[in-house]
Amino acid sequence: MYLLSEPNPTRASILQAGLELLVERGYKGATTRAIAERAGLTEVTLFRHFESKEALLKAAVAQFSPPLAEVVPPDSGDLEADLLELGQNYLDLIQRQGGLILRLVPELLRHPELVGEGPPPGVMRVFGAVTGFFARQQAAGRLHRAESPEQLALGFAGPLFARRMLGGIWHLGLEFDLKAHVRGFLEGRRGNG
Repeated sequence: MYLLSEPNPTRASILQAGLELLVERGYKGATTRAIAERAGLTEVTLFRHFESKEALLKAAVAQFSPPLAEVVPPDSGDLEADLLELGQNYLDLIQRQGGLILRLVPELLRHPELVGEGPPPGVMRVFGAVTGFFARQQAAGRLHRAESPEQLALGFAGPLFARRMLGGIWHLGLEFDLKAHVRGFLEGRRGNG
């Protein structure tokens, strides 16, 4: 699991253990005792860093950060090739982190107090990089400006995420053709550049 850098190694190990157990056991099963044991610490040490389980898990969720460099490809000037690479990178990330995402999202829906004021900064960094990719494509004239970069990012990545979520929940085993997805996404969105 990926967390933003934490300068305090004890705190970092507590956050990592907390996120792992939240995903594995859910909010109720992620007890402070289990988190402390996973981190190799005592509960007393855990409570020196966090006032409550809720505060600890809220901090762990806020620190979650998918690896940015692994998602957004460098701009090659070939929009279709870049979208294929972006799509494959995103699918690979979802595959590696799919278990985390499949289990974390329902826990966050059941316990909205863990979300805080908005999406985790790490997730927003990745979303910002992806929307930046689409903004650059628009600036280069490769994509129309009828939709915002944010709408383009969600329109492109949403079906990839839904495929993983639905396939993971119901084991649909549907074949997915990334090239067809990219071509369909580009239909009516291509610019003149």
